[in-house]
Amino acid sequence: MALPVRPCRWMPCSVRPGWRCGWISSLRCSGYCALTGFLNTEAVMNQRKPTRQWRRWHRWLGLAVALPVLVLSVTGVLLNHIDSFGWSSRPLPPLLARWYGAPVPDAVSAISLQGRWYAQANDSLFIDGEKNLYCQAPLRGVVQENGWTVVGCADELLLLDTQGQQVERMGPAYGVPAFSGMGRNDQGLVLKTEQGLLQYNVDQLASVALPDDAAWIPSRQQPLPDTMKQRIVAQSVPPSLNWQRLLLDLHAGRLFGLAGQLVMDLAALVLVILALTGTVIWSRSRR
Repeated sequence: MALPVRPCRWMPCSVRPGWRCGWISSLRCSGYCALTGFLNTEAVMNQRKPTRQWRRWHRWLGLAVALPVLVLSVTGVLLNHIDSFGWSSRPLPPLLARWYGAPVPDAVSAISLQGRWYAQANDSLFIDGEKNLYCQAPLRGVVQENGWTVVGCADELLLLDTQGQQVERMGPAYGVPAFSGMGRNDQGLVLKTEQGLLQYNVDQLASVALPDDAAWIPSRQQPLPDTMKQRIVAQSVPPSLNWQRLLLDLHAGRLFGLAGQLVMDLAALVLVILALTGTVIWSRSRR
């Protein structure tokens, strides 16, 4: 009995010469088409497999360097427009300056005399918040003597005029003994030494011992107003420590030492790799 002939449902098979579209030939066509379809699918999958690997590496490399690349981009934009912001010479805040190891003082010694503030910080004397003279710590005291302002710094006496300009700097060579405090009495300047109280004359460069119970008024330190203290601390930041320096060090990773530089170098190298892998992925997707 002959098998009925029905229309062939397998278009690729029906076009092959000598193949009739019966039940047997349909089975034969099915096997052929299944085989060719499998081979074609496997070829496509083999072609796409390298592209998947490229995409996977591209994605994970991008995630790994996301933060360093963000820092590179933001600092690069800020550096490109730093003059517009006026940051090129603006000093850093004291907190950031300490990160660089700058000798920014935590405390400021100060004494008020006749409406003027005399403060000492980082071996400098500040008068009313303005940097004036070299003055080694500690600040011993400030008194008026014969029209001069006498400032005690460590083992020296500074003689200042009414404008705050230095007239003389007197130390051991001038007969000034080592002293831990200073003040005044009715006769003038008094120095407190290990041997006791001394009456010191800045004009004659001579001293006279005083009794231990002699009356005198010591010069004492006082709390400095916050606004003036902030001004003094800000002046203690070196001019080289500015916002431009901070952004450059962040951009290059120098702010965090050798490890930071290596991280930024690696991020730049990965950016190059991402550019190459992105080009490869794009070219394969166009096929």
